Amino acid sequence: MAGANNDIIVLQSSGLFDDVIDGVAPDTSFYANDVEYKYGFYLVDGIYLEWATLVKTLSCPDDKKRLYYKKKQKSGRKDVEWTFGVLKKRWSIIAQLSSILEKSKMRNVMYTCIFLHSMILEDSDRAFCVESYKAANQPTNPLLTNTKKEVIQARIRDKDTHLNLRADLTEHIWFDREQGDNE
Repeated sequence: MAGANNDIIVLQSSGLFDDVIDGVAPDTSFYANDVEYKYGFYLVDGIYLEWATLVKTLSCPDDKKRLYYKKKQKSGRKDVEWTFGVLKKRWSIIAQLSSILEKSKMRNVMYTCIFLHSMILEDSDRAFCVESYKAANQPTNPLLTNTKKEVIQARIRDKDTHLNLRADLTEHIWFDREQGDNE
C-alpha cells in the first residue's frame, strides 16, 4: 500500500543482512573495548530498532564520556550521509526509482558507484579504503542449515548486544581520546 513503507518496514524486509545470514559475507568482526563483536554495524539515528548491527546514539547523555560518544556517532553518520549525497549528485542513478531493478542489480549498481567514488578519491590521494568487495552474487553457504541461519538472524537483531556494543564503543572512543590527549 502506498505510504505504508517506513524505514523500519523497509529494513525488516530488505536483504541488507542476507550475505551475513547466508554465511557468505566477508568477515567483519572487530574489537571494541577489548570485546570481540562478530558482525559489523551501521550507524543509525534514533528511529531504528536496537539490533546488534545498528548502533544508535544516546538520546540523553548524562556525562562527558557519553556526550563525546554522541558527538562522534553523529559525526560518523553525517560522513556517511555526505558520501551518499555525493554519490547521488555524481551518479543520478542512485536518486532514481529503483523498483524496476532486481535486488542483485541494485546491489551491483550501488557497489559500482561506491567503487567509482573510491577510485576518484584514490586518484586524487584522498582514498579512505583500499580494499574492495568480492563478487556480489555469491551463493549461499551449503554448510548452513535453516536453523543456523535463524540463529545468525537472531544474533544480528539482538537488543542486548546492541546495548553492550554501544557501551563498549563509548568506552573505546573515550579511551582513544584520552590516549590522544596524553601524546
